[in-house]
Amino acid sequence: MQEQPHKQQQQQHAQSENSKTKSMFLSRALEKILADKEVKRSQNSQLRKACQVALDEIKEELEKQKDGTVVPPRANYIEADKYVLPFELACQSKSPRIVSTSLDCLQKLIAYGHITGNAPDGKTPGKRLIDRLVETICNCFQGPQTDEGVQLQIIKALLTAVTSPYIEIHEGTVLLTVRTCYNIYLA
Repeated sequence: MQEQPHKQQQQQHAQSENSKTKSMFLSRALEKILADKEVKRSQNSQLRKACQVALDEIKEELEKQKDGTVVPPRANYIEADKYVLPFELACQSKSPRIVSTSLDCLQKLIAYGHITGNAPDGKTPGKRLIDRLVETICNCFQGPQTDEGVQLQIIKALLTAVTSPYIEIHEGTVLLTVRTCYNIYLA
């Protein structure tokens, strides 16, 4: 009978560690994007604001977890899916450093199962969030003039998305990943 409370403690500790890992990925990437000198330009004001809002929400979530005000155990981790906007905006940036940082973080979040993307896409009915994310990653490739570091991060992120046991992509999304990798090869 005493094994039950011990097992619950272990599960809560694992969820807490999962939360710390996820918030570390998100916070570091968002802070790195915010620290980039290109973000201070006026055309990146929307990106700057989205990063700041996401960072504030992550800090608030972590404070709630420390205070113990979050009641349900499933809420003991940060939902990475709702922090996708800053990374989408960063991928649309003209700065290779910002795009690389964003792609790297997305790749890690997918690889470790922090982003599932199963939720319906709020912008495009009939699509899932992961489909939009893969499309965003693919759109980072602008042709032969695309920075080589960005090209490498695109391939890493797409490979992770296709092989990840945590997400499922089908049909047009798989075709888009193959087409993008082939176009990078040709460039």
